[in-house]
Amino acid sequence: MGEIVYLPEERIEEVYFINRGIISWLAALEDGNTVEAGVIGPEGVAGISVALGATSTPNQGLAQSPVEALKIRADDLVVEFRKGGKLHDLLLRFVHTMFVQVTQTAACNRLHTLDQRLARWLLLTHDRLDGDQFTLTQDFVSRMLGVRRAGVSVAANALRQMGLIDYHRGDFKILNHRALEDAACECYQIVKTEYDRVQ
Repeated sequence: MGEIVYLPEERIEEVYFINRGIISWLAALEDGNTVEAGVIGPEGVAGISVALGATSTPNQGLAQSPVEALKIRADDLVVEFRKGGKLHDLLLRFVHTMFVQVTQTAACNRLHTLDQRLARWLLLTHDRLDGDQFTLTQDFVSRMLGVRRAGVSVAANALRQMGLIDYHRGDFKILNHRALEDAACECYQIVKTEYDRVQ
């Protein structure tokens, strides 16, 4: 957890097929700040841009949780991808769903309240991890959402007072998944529906 998998502009040497855990895909800014643009869990592949012709990315890949993955050399993946077939089709489907997630995240970050965004983010995280409880510090969550730590504290307390989550010293627990979906903006359901439809 917390390990940087890809650095901006660094050559992508290996691609990871995630079996367990989450890699956060972060937009990195000149001042060193980052904000999460998407999450990649067991449904996806970290470093997929090499299949699309890129050799590096301006983004950062960060392990949001302990991750287990299978890796392949980037050059080998490109060779297999260019053959067409099932791998080619599956990777393109993942690229599509990732594109939907990134565009919806951009809209969400601009148009929805922090409480809604935190609820959406917790649901996306929950969908990619085992169980209803996970460890995430306020500092980490604030980096992912691109807000101040104090804002995360206020939003987490609001969700806790509604009985949707429990939160204590970096441990989040979802108490009512359905109600948390209701508290989130429509962005969560749009992304989930598209993932379910395409996968």
